[in-house]
Amino acid sequence: MSSRTSRSYLVPHLLRRLFGKRETIAYPAGPLVLPEAYRGRVTVDIAKCTGCGLCARDCPCAGLEVERLNGGGVRVTLYHDRCANCGLCELGCRRGAIHLTPRIAPSVSDLRELCEQWERSEEG
Repeated sequence: MSSRTSRSYLVPHLLRRLFGKRETIAYPAGPLVLPEAYRGRVTVDIAKCTGCGLCARDCPCAGLEVERLNGGGVRVTLYHDRCANCGLCELGCRRGAIHLTPRIAPSVSDLRELCEQWERSEEG
């Protein structure tokens, strides 16, 4: 994309935000109403995951790790402190196992609490 096209796209959006109505959320004093386009936390449907690793490959922040377990299972680890909520992992997943949900991450006092794991073992 040329710089002229980029500027012609950016300037109207910038002006609309600078001079438009302010958007603030009164949470937690008021109800939490998230916009439709809000990209929240990443969740994994481990039943749909095949362990291909495309999501981890596409993640620019190295926030996802996928490992295949002995016996045919799969483990997906998500580091919320690294995740930029960009949605590239969701786009890269061919099975539809990854979704961004409109949730706000709660505050934590220990960094280890920001790591979430999903695991599926193949039995049978």
